[in-house]
Amino acid sequence: MPVDSAGNNLSTANYLKITSLPNKITEWIGTSDPTDYYTCSLSGRSSFNLALNELSANADVQLLDKNGAVVTGSYSDGRNSESISTTLETGSYYIRVYQVGGANTSYKLSVSGNEAPQLLQFGTDKSSYQVGETVKLANATVFDGNGVSDLAQVDFRLQKDGGSWDIISNVNKFSGDSNSNRASFNYSLSNLAAGKYQLWAKAYDKSGATSNAYQTSFSVSVNEAPQSLQFNTDKSSYQVGETVKLTNTTVFDGNGISDLAQVEFRLQKDGGSWDIISNVDKFSTQGSDNRNASFNYAISGLTNGKYQLWARAYDKVGATSNTWQTSFNILQPTPVVADGGDWFEQNIKDTGIRAATRLRFADQVLDRNDIISILREVKDNSVVDATEVKDLRTLVSNASYLKIPESVRVLANKVVNGDVANQKYQSNTLGNLDTGSSDVQLENLISKWFYGGDRPTTPYTYQYASGSLFQNGISYQDIKQGVINDCFFLAGLSQTAFRSPSTIENMFIDNGDNTFTVRFWKNGVADYVTVDRYLPTTDTGYLAYANKGNYYKNSTNELWVTLAEKAYAQLNESGWIYQDNTNSYKGIGHGGYMSDAFAQITGRNVSSFNVLDFNSIVNAFNSGQLIGLATLETGVASNIVAAHGYTVVGYNSSTQKFTLFNPWGIDNGSSKPGIIELAWNEIASNFSYWDSTKTI
Repeated sequence: MPVDSAGNNLSTANYLKITSLPNKITEWIGTSDPTDYYTCSLSGRSSFNLALNELSANADVQLLDKNGAVVTGSYSDGRNSESISTTLETGSYYIRVYQVGGANTSYKLSVSGNEAPQLLQFGTDKSSYQVGETVKLANATVFDGNGVSDLAQVDFRLQKDGGSWDIISNVNKFSGDSNSNRASFNYSLSNLAAGKYQLWAKAYDKSGATSNAYQTSFSVSVNEAPQSLQFNTDKSSYQVGETVKLTNTTVFDGNGISDLAQVEFRLQKDGGSWDIISNVDKFSTQGSDNRNASFNYAISGLTNGKYQLWARAYDKVGATSNTWQTSFNILQPTPVVADGGDWFEQNIKDTGIRAATRLRFADQVLDRNDIISILREVKDNSVVDATEVKDLRTLVSNASYLKIPESVRVLANKVVNGDVANQKYQSNTLGNLDTGSSDVQLENLISKWFYGGDRPTTPYTYQYASGSLFQNGISYQDIKQGVINDCFFLAGLSQTAFRSPSTIENMFIDNGDNTFTVRFWKNGVADYVTVDRYLPTTDTGYLAYANKGNYYKNSTNELWVTLAEKAYAQLNESGWIYQDNTNSYKGIGHGGYMSDAFAQITGRNVSSFNVLDFNSIVNAFNSGQLIGLATLETGVASNIVAAHGYTVVGYNSSTQKFTLFNPWGIDNGSSKPGIIELAWNEIASNFSYWDSTKTI
């Protein structure tokens, strides 16, 4: 018998080095030595190959783990060869060759291994794509302890929307990095249809050993072109040297504002050719919906003339929005001549008004304080004469030249040219300014329009409210209806705050004297009223109307909602908001239509009394429109308010449920929640119609 060099148990097992080249041993087993043991170790996940050949009698072989438990084995009959081929993880192993049937036998043992690839990983360069975009892998790497040259391929599979796994193209080109055993690779997919995808992969080396499996997910959506592009200029007329600034700039992209590439602008002067001017490529999210974008834009250095500004938005795949344009004028200032024959000398006849206006215009603008001062100059003789009335009207009609801000021009126009609301002041007869008007009448007109002194009538007590106009941003959840039935108006505020908080912000001008000028829109033309900080309170000092339940002295009060409501009550007296035309809170509490509120708050075109239709409402919501739903007068669910306006603040395309906001507010102390999620069948059975703004 030859000498036995193998171990007879685990502790004496003979060590074999595993390499890609076979390690060959010739040995024997028999009655006196029925079992041989060998040991080996793997530094990484590896393929493992064993062959037991040239047997003279029956013998079997087993692969054991480090604890001696059988991993696998080969058990052929008689003198047939035995073999094991498998993939093993990092660790120590034993090989057991043992006698079967009692006969002695010699054998040849051949063992080899190849370290399998491992640490396969990758990501996609984005989590979501649009149809037509190429999906590219990022940070794609795999490790092979035998070197990059040992890698054969990375096998890929693709699954769409939870369906079957499709075989797609593989990767077979690799680049080594600073670690020669770590490889990187490139991979991309194109021409994918819309859907949710899972990308799976596994790496193979040249011996067929495999790595870990790895997968990542991404989505492909149909590209939505930008839409609802709109803007205004901050004034309709400018002087040479002034900067033209855009306001109320908005554009909607259903794929999110990150999909927007630019807004392209063209400028036309005096009906001439359209000139290419600078574009906008930076956008900010409006409110909580990242599909609504705003942007800043200004033009300077323009000469006098009549201008048209045209624009169109593009997304990153080149889809375009509606076109939008607006007009403005650039005026050449009238030069001042040395002999004093300036504009004021030529146009203002009353010496007192002329001197006051010329003095106030020294800085080339007549602001709110300037206009108020000039109006009060007229009170010098206790009675307003015909020349003074004419001069004041001349000033207002030349607001562009005198650079009177639009809000100041509108208010001054109501003072000097009249308004339906001038019939009363603090419930007493007032009247429009005219020849022979008293200084008291003029002062009351100033107070009414510039200081909010004609507060809406109410059975509650007015007290000075502490707090700030805005606190911690603008949100539809700031809305909380009080004791009057003005849900239609508060619904309009809530939808505007949800869709376009900048519109709410731009409604208000803080005059710096505890008054606020508030803007509304009459048939698309801006109108203004002024309110002070005095608000109706209960006997215990809590606000009675919007912001109901807030203590009037609380420094954390957010006042924009209740000030807007107060301004709306004052505006009612001007006779165009479809209420009872009185300056009272009761006057706006008879109910109304949300579409009217949408138009009056935003200046946008609206659609009213629309028949309930699922697709129409979803499309309107997805396009960024303001949406209000009116409940039935009777027969509604117990958690819904009858004869009431709700606004849509969310839609889940997966569940097809709508999230609605009740203007009663979040913490309204009732069984009617402030926010409610409803399926379409619940909307159809509880609501009667819907109002919205129109897609441009």
